[in-house]
Amino acid sequence: MTEQLGLFDTRNVFAPAETAQAPLSIRESRRARYLTLRMKPPSTLELVVPCGTRAREVTAFVDAHKQWIEDARRELASRRPLRTEGLPTQIELKAIGERWSVEYRHDAAKRARCRAHGATLEVCVRDAQRRDAPTALRAWLLGHAERHLAPWLMREAAVVGHRPSSVQLRLQRTRWGSCSTSGTVSLNAALLFVAPEVVRYLLIHELCHFISLNHSRKFWRAVARFEPDYEALDRRLTAAWDEIPLWAHPEAR
Repeated sequence: MTEQLGLFDTRNVFAPAETAQAPLSIRESRRARYLTLRMKPPSTLELVVPCGTRAREVTAFVDAHKQWIEDARRELASRRPLRTEGLPTQIELKAIGERWSVEYRHDAAKRARCRAHGATLEVCVRDAQRRDAPTALRAWLLGHAERHLAPWLMREAAVVGHRPSSVQLRLQRTRWGSCSTSGTVSLNAALLFVAPEVVRYLLIHELCHFISLNHSRKFWRAVARFEPDYEALDRRLTAAWDEIPLWAHPEAR
């Protein structure tokens, strides 16, 4: 749940005064024990709320943390001015060492789409405002990630000695990857923007969940066996959210 809690509409209570400010979304969690605020780069703040929390408790918590929210919004804005980033003319995919030039062309087709010509990505859009271009770019990114990240994961699986039952590629706002109890590994297609050594760490991280599904000492020992520098790489992975262009985020319009 991201917008409504019980009988109270968070869109009215937590909408920022200016569109350039990061909105505050609410996520209700069965695992959470306390109300928790956190930044979600590039452009969102999140309030995690334990199930059963009363609306007035949420409002009081937000009121008590107004200064933190204001400071966090300023920090996100300083990392990336939300109203200045337009559509890309170049795309650099660090993970696989690719750089694409992007060109836009009007097309009367029913749906925007991308076409690759050598190192040029042609984005066919339906109107001069290019409003459908981000959707087409994200679809292209997902397809490109499936062609590159899924095989990469399988190569690392041979190293770790555990093979996932299936691989899913998505564009997510808060997770780089996950591993389910059924053996499915989900990867964020935006990993293509991240340095290859950091991506490899993330793949190792998810595959080690076949050894231990939680983040226990046993799990981290397994990670260290395959990637001794995991602590530094984990910090780089956390910071890598700032490297993802706005158009590549699922909430982009």
